[in-house]
Parts: sequence; C-alpha cells; structure tokens
Amino acid sequence: MPSNPIPLQDPVLDQAIAWLVKLRAFPGDAAVAPELQAGIAAWRAADPRHEQVWSELMASEEQFQRLVALPVPASQWHGPLKRLNQRRQHSQSRRRWMGNAMLGLGAIALGAVAARQAGLFEALDGASYATRTGDQRQLRLGDGTALALNTSSSVQLRFDDTRRLLLLRQGEIFIDTGADAQWPHHRPFWVQTAHARLQALGTRFDVRQHGDGTQLTVLEGRVAVHVAGVDPLVAQPGEIVDIHPDGRLVRRAARASAMDPTAWLEQSLVVRQMRLADVVAQLARYRSGWLQCDPAVADWQVSGVFQLQDTDVALEALAQALPLTIERRTRFWVRVAAAGKR
Repeated sequence: MPSNPIPLQDPVLDQAIAWLVKLRAFPGDAAVAPELQAGIAAWRAADPRHEQVWSELMASEEQFQRLVALPVPASQWHGPLKRLNQRRQHSQSRRRWMGNAMLGLGAIALGAVAARQAGLFEALDGASYATRTGDQRQLRLGDGTALALNTSSSVQLRFDDTRRLLLLRQGEIFIDTGADAQWPHHRPFWVQTAHARLQALGTRFDVRQHGDGTQLTVLEGRVAVHVAGVDPLVAQPGEIVDIHPDGRLVRRAARASAMDPTAWLEQSLVVRQMRLADVVAQLARYRSGWLQCDPAVADWQVSGVFQLQDTDVALEALAQALPLTIERRTRFWVRVAAAGKR
C-alpha cells in the first residue's frame, strides 16, 4: 500500500526544503559540497519520513530542472510540483478558499441561463473584484471565463454587445477565457492595463501589472499585445512579454525565467537560481509592512519551493538554509541580512 501523504504544513517538508535551498544556493562551491552532502545524508537517515519527503521533493526538483531546460509551454511548469501542492486542499484554509470559489461558481452557473433569457446576462458588467494583501480569489464569469486574482489585485469588468473587456487596476490575474457560448455572436476578450491592451485569442494566460510595466505570460493559445505607436505583437505559448511604460516590448522564453510565473495558483513560489533580493521582493507582495533585503546579500542565488500562505515560514527557511538573519523591529518591519550583521 502507498504510504500516507505528508501534509505540506508538516515541519519535515519545511526541513527538506531548507536543505534543498542550501544545496542549490552555491552549486559551484566544491569546498562546501562534501559537508553539505554529509549533513543531508544524516538528516535523511534519521527518520524514514525524512527519506520519503526528500525523495519526493528531489523527484519534483529533477523534473522541474528538465522542464526549464526544454522548450515546453509554461503551463507545464507547475506539473512537477502538483503532487506536493495538491495536498494543500486538505488544509483548512485551502478548503475554505476553494469552498467559497465553488459556491460562487454554482451560483453563477445556475443563474446564467435565466439571466440571459431575461436580458440580464451582462449583470456583471461594471462589477469589480479585489483581493487584500496575501489573499487570492477564484471566480467564474458569466461568459464561462475562469478568473483568478493574486495578492493585492483589483479588476473591473466592462462587457457589452461588442466586446468583453477586463480592466486590471493593479496586481496580477490568471485568465482561462470562456467560449461565450450563450451569446449570439463571438465577442473578443480584452485585458486593459496601464501599459497595453491585450487581446486573448482562445487562451490561458497570466498578466501582472507592476511599477516597471506589465508582464504577460502565455500558457496556451495566443495573446495579441497592442501598444500605441507599435505594431501588435502576438505572444505564443511558453512566452513572456515585458511591456515597458515607454511602449517597448521585450519577448523572452518562459523556460528561461528564474521564477515559475503561475506557481502562485498553487500558493507556492518556485524559483531556480534567483537573486535573493528578488525572492524577498516576491515574498513582500504577500505580506503587509516593510520587507527588504540587505544589499550585501542581494545577489546570492536561491533555488527552492516556498509556501506563500505564511511568508514568515518562508523567511525562516531561508535563514536556516543560508547564513542569514531575519531582523525584526516590529511585525511590519523586517529585513533579511547576513548572519551576524546588525
């Protein structure tokens, strides 16, 4: 019989991730490797559960590295971690989050046909949805589109007879466009950000609006990027397009990114050889207050899988795995610095 799954919240998994982060942080340091390998071996041998979790984590890491090295769609990136992440559905917070989403889906589905017949199908037009810092939300719109909002995000719907328009006011969203089957004719689906207008061409994609512009990640289908004064660019599956405030469009392969752009859908942060300062900046998105990284350690390379449900746990994992200290003046003032530095 298969062994019982270990919950993601289990401290053994946190310990395994801490070892993995340390193992991947300095891959070229031969002097550290023997001592580190010995420490990992001793930890694995200390308890059968340690070996079980380590084996599964390493299998996921191995698959993730293969996927990053191969030209595969970004939609497959979270696959190697699916076995680990899907266990979160057993936690209370996951049940509550998904339960609320499914209640919303059921209510919309039951009312969609009746609303359409009554001429009220576009009752969602003008509706706004938002999330607070650290929260996420999943919705099913009346046209069948699945919409997920990441932390500190807000959107507004503008649906009419000719088009479906979603205004991204701030933050990040994931969209799986619906067929709009209840409408008598096809209406194009658009996402408007502060920097561009994006036309979905039957697709699944992620859009993040931030201070440096807009980032588009296409998982399936295609997305046309429209910027004033620039010919439209059609992004393909597995591509990221960085849209700068000055209108510049920079296309790059998602497989070359240091971060899985859609791991947040599983409430995870997955990074590979990413600057510590950038990892800390990502964690800061999911917590209130001030979280910064000391410039002295900003360029350290980090690889690992971190939970976003509790960023304090992620910070402690970094501190345990690397020679770092987490300085806390208050719960809202936190700095990541080199161990022993004040």
